[in-house]
Amino acid sequence: MPRDWTLDRAVVSFRDLDVPAVALHRGATAAEAAALAALARSVPIVAVFAWQPGLAAPLLVVDGAPADEDREASLDRLCRELHGLQSPRVALRCSEEPGGHPAPDEIVHVADAVRHAGYWHDPARATEAHLDAAGRHLFGASFHPLRVDDLRGLRDALPASAPAVVACAPGTSKEEVREALRCARGVFRD
Repeated sequence: MPRDWTLDRAVVSFRDLDVPAVALHRGATAAEAAALAALARSVPIVAVFAWQPGLAAPLLVVDGAPADEDREASLDRLCRELHGLQSPRVALRCSEEPGGHPAPDEIVHVADAVRHAGYWHDPARATEAHLDAAGRHLFGASFHPLRVDDLRGLRDALPASAPAVVACAPGTSKEEVREALRCARGVFRD
C-alpha cells in the first residue's frame, strides 16, 4: 500500500481482499489506537509489533534485544521486560541485529521464564534452527510468501490456531499484495 495511506484507509482497502486479521508493524498514533480499538470489534487484531501503553491486542509481538557481552545477563533483563508487558500473550521476534536475542537455544528459556511469552518466527530475521527450537512455544509467523524457500515447512511448523501474517513492505502495490495473499492461501489452505 502507498506509504502515505492512513491505517483506516488501508483497512478499508483490505476488506475486498478477504483479510481475516490485521497486524500492525509499528506504533500507532493516538487516533490510530482509537481506530484499532473500534476495528477490533469486526476484524481480529492478532498481532501488534510495536508496544505502547494503552494499545491492547490478544497477541503482542516484540522485537528481541541486542545481546550484551554478558549474553546471559542481557537475556535475563529481556525476560524481566517481557514479564512487565501488559498483554495476555507476548511473542518474541528475533532482533534485527545479527547475534541478538533470542538465539535458538534461548527460546525455551524465555518461555519458561515468562509464562505468557512465546516465539514469533520471521524468516527474514531468523533461521530454520529458530523454527525447530520453538516447538510448542511458536505463537505465529510473519513472512513474504514469495521470499520464503520452504513455505510448506513453515505451515507445518505453525500450530493450527497460530496466525500466519503475510508481510509486505510499505509501498507494495495492491496487485503485489493480492499475489502474495494468493500464494500464501495456496499453501496454508491445502
